[in-house]
Amino acid sequence: MKIADIGRSELDFRQTGEARLHEICHRFGFENASYAHIDKSHNIVHGCTTFSADWTRHYVENDLILADPLIRFGATMIAPIDWTAFDNQADYAALFEAARRFGVGRNGLTIPVINPFGERGVFTVTSNAPRAEWEALIATMLPALRHEAQILHLLALDVIETVFNFPSDSLSGDELDVLKMLASGLIPSVIARQTGNPSRTVDALISSITTKLKSRTIEQAVARAVSTGFLKWSDFFADPVAELVDMEHRTLCGGIVRWSSRSHELIAFEEGRLVRSLDSFQSVQVEDLVMKFGLSPAEITEVVEDSDDQALWIRYL
Repeated sequence: MKIADIGRSELDFRQTGEARLHEICHRFGFENASYAHIDKSHNIVHGCTTFSADWTRHYVENDLILADPLIRFGATMIAPIDWTAFDNQADYAALFEAARRFGVGRNGLTIPVINPFGERGVFTVTSNAPRAEWEALIATMLPALRHEAQILHLLALDVIETVFNFPSDSLSGDELDVLKMLASGLIPSVIARQTGNPSRTVDALISSITTKLKSRTIEQAVARAVSTGFLKWSDFFADPVAELVDMEHRTLCGGIVRWSSRSHELIAFEEGRLVRSLDSFQSVQVEDLVMKFGLSPAEITEVVEDSDDQALWIRYL
């Protein structure tokens, strides 16, 4: 089991995971808080926390995730877990003693959370308050904390690619064709006419697509297919030429398409897909793009926050 940090990933409301956790601690008076998404299929825990850097480093370097009962039980249970449940269990005594020694908190509560598609996470809060005060606080705040757990879980799902992973061959050829048509803005009745299929066949294909992509709506299915890279932005255009990357955030921020032999357009991506490998991108000057594609400098710099030397990073398709 490995750990991946999502603490600096962009979430809704322009908050990072850590910022939201700090706000929760301040609002409820907790010592610390953390959220972990448990990706059992890839054996990875994605997490963000307010715990000290010393504890986080100790936890990672000593592979304590393998011994952490909160992760283990959080992957299977649905009821909140008060840390006192492990007080008399020798197997976990060293872990919790080390946590308290690093300032995690004397008392702790972990709330498992699960969404309709089965993805699991655990939300944890801790406190140094006296035991009686802690129990009274939890009794009062538990409904609100359950709500916070669900919000964190849903926000995290938006920034964790592996949650929506599915085999590249999971869609049939007909389903992939329909998905591309949906992504380009065609409605089911138009797709039926263009493909020559009965409407009920197109509806069945769409139902299968949304099920396989763990989505409730067509829009959500398209968004998830694009965000994971299963469906590329270039699938929507007849003649894609190149794509630009935001090197700081490792995301696609724009694409260039050819409308005719002498006409090109730069398309901005509001929320670009994460780029796993940057090896195929190369540095290019703004003035070179202006000359090569007939784009205006202002148009380019509006899409890409270029560096002081006017260098951008591009991949030709």
